[in-house]
Amino acid sequence: MKRFYYLDYLRIYATIAVITIHVSASAVRANPFETGLSGWLSGNFYESLARASVPIFIMISGALLLNDSRSLPYSQFLKKRISKIAIPLLSWSIIYYLAGSYSNEYEYSTKNFIYKLLTDDIIYHLWFMYTIIGLYLITPLVKILMQHSAKRDVEYFLGLWIFASVILKFMVYLVDFSIKIELFFVTNFVGYFVLGYYLLKYQFSKKNILYSQILLILGLSGTFFLTYYGTIKNQGSLEQYWYEYHSISVLLTSVGLFTLFKDIVFKSKQDINAFLNWFSQSSFGIFLVHVLVLNYLLPTVFEKINIQFHSIIAIPMIVIVVLIVSSMITYIIQKIPVLRKMVP
Repeated sequence: MKRFYYLDYLRIYATIAVITIHVSASAVRANPFETGLSGWLSGNFYESLARASVPIFIMISGALLLNDSRSLPYSQFLKKRISKIAIPLLSWSIIYYLAGSYSNEYEYSTKNFIYKLLTDDIIYHLWFMYTIIGLYLITPLVKILMQHSAKRDVEYFLGLWIFASVILKFMVYLVDFSIKIELFFVTNFVGYFVLGYYLLKYQFSKKNILYSQILLILGLSGTFFLTYYGTIKNQGSLEQYWYEYHSISVLLTSVGLFTLFKDIVFKSKQDINAFLNWFSQSSFGIFLVHVLVLNYLLPTVFEKINIQFHSIIAIPMIVIVVLIVSSMITYIIQKIPVLRKMVP
């Protein structure tokens, strides 16, 4: 299968962005009227830049899996894909559960662990694993649909998804009202999955590429300013709608970034250096590890950084430290035969 190098760079962006979201969370969840507006604005700035991370990850998966013309039996496809998720999910669930039990976040018991594992209640970032498992399970069916669809058919699918998962949710946010209509087939992250396929398969005209960058600017500025406006209106309580992955602003940002990497920044890029290639291929492992570093291994170090530096400096500093340490841990695990399946 042809390699699209801009997807590697998008994956690198998404990995850094996810870490940035988790590092910035403490700044934006604080009340700016109590902690100071400049620190809150710094967190909001970095959050706005990073919020497209999860959609980009899912778009990359959709671009690669749905464009793969190879035909595999269901059992072979699911065995290959689900095993890559199931082993890391179980392994890291155990690690994070033990870490949480040790720090008295919850009481340790096998029954409690099983319940939390089945209900996605062990650690906040592992929700993504459950989402990917669901997308993998429906991939063979969605792939058949995409491979027998013309461009206008895919656009119709995406139009329904935008209506069901973006517009209707915006209506609820805006006027606390939504139209009752059953469109479960085209809701939530399956839309980003198909959107990645669409953006890889079909080439935008130069005019539409320009429009996509206007949408990128609107998406980023919308996330930043509307979150600020809503938070101030809420007396300092964080307005979270514009951070949601199916908000209008995050959708615009996601499309704009994908197009930026594909058609502008890395349009003619046909290679990638050894380190960035390793980083891209190891991004899943770094994603799994980073919360361990952030919450359990070095929290006191990060507290000192937050005290010593303003958020505009402290946030990128912490992101860099988390990236370096998480990459080192991932690299070490990859070198141990018994453990390497934990970081595929």
